[in-house]
Amino acid sequence: MSKIIYKRADATIRESDYTLLPEIDFIQKQNFSSMEKDKLFLYLLACFDTGCMPILYDENIRSIKPRIERLDLDTIPMETAVLFFTSGTTGEPTGALKTSENILAELVVLQALFAPLGIERVVVTVPLIHIYGFLAGVMLPKVLGVDVVLKEEFLPHELLDLAEDKKTLCITNPVFLKVLNKLKIEEQCSHITFLSSTGKLDVTIAQSLQEKIGCSIYQLFGSTETGGIAYKINNDTLWRPLKGVRIEKVGQNLSVQSPFISEYILEDTLKKVEQPFVTTDIINLEEGGFTLLGRESEIIKISGKRISLLEIEMLLEKHREISEVLVKLSYGVVSHKDEQLDILIQSHLELSMLRQIVKTTLQENYKKINIRTTVHRVDDIPKNHMGKKLRK
Repeated sequence: MSKIIYKRADATIRESDYTLLPEIDFIQKQNFSSMEKDKLFLYLLACFDTGCMPILYDENIRSIKPRIERLDLDTIPMETAVLFFTSGTTGEPTGALKTSENILAELVVLQALFAPLGIERVVVTVPLIHIYGFLAGVMLPKVLGVDVVLKEEFLPHELLDLAEDKKTLCITNPVFLKVLNKLKIEEQCSHITFLSSTGKLDVTIAQSLQEKIGCSIYQLFGSTETGGIAYKINNDTLWRPLKGVRIEKVGQNLSVQSPFISEYILEDTLKKVEQPFVTTDIINLEEGGFTLLGRESEIIKISGKRISLLEIEMLLEKHREISEVLVKLSYGVVSHKDEQLDILIQSHLELSMLRQIVKTTLQENYKKINIRTTVHRVDDIPKNHMGKKLRK
């Protein structure tokens, strides 16, 4: 019988099985963030099985809690199975209403994608209150009929022990994989498959990690509102649409039609989502898929040239003495010719050295473009509970 294996902070193990579902009462506005992961896992399964709608959000985002408290549940459509609130990294948090049909349709696709791999165990390093954690970390292990390993805080090197030489699917994010790639790992881990989402993983990191330990890396692209849109494997350059997802290019933006898309989103009021849904993601459409250039808010024009802030971050993060980078447009910018970038760098190097690294990197990669910058050395790059960099 499949087990839920919960590793406590004191390294002791608590095991339970999928049949021990708690009785569910009126718990929609309950805060799940402080619940231990194995108990939360069972509560979420019970909610879905009984049709009791949980509202899932990060309690550390202050702007969400007042909205939850004044939320009139009578305004929420009866068919809503789960209400997810986005992290609000680039704006006000949005509620995405998911029906059981949304969730089950995407689950069928994920199951078809990973069942052929013969997965025996799923290790979940991401929060279960995120749609990605819910779908891949809660629902997927159940339909695969395999053990799931949970822990509050994972360290990358722990994964090798937790996999126990079983064919393991690790639900994680790009930050985890970046750190894992920097570790000195001697053993081969061809039995481990990573599923990464919530952000873009540099193709060179995916290739390096695959070559170093022999693992496979799947990346999932999508959002809370859209659900999964596309995936790629290892060092693929093209994103391939998930089964049932139709994509087009409208202007420079990605347009999606999918059974996974929320029918309603909750902003100031409840709003109906029309399909096809035009995202803020900028793409190049190619035969068999698309390449992702970034989001509208992450791409700027300098001297008529389009530049991705994420690309600058990745270029700088390749330096062996730099841990992480966050690039933002400076506040108070009023025109394109005045554009200046704030570059926050997590590193032990002196600020003068970091300024020189930034200058050299930009000159080598953006010839003939004068990019004005202000460089800051920081101890940590601010992130939310999913490891996404906070850009505001």
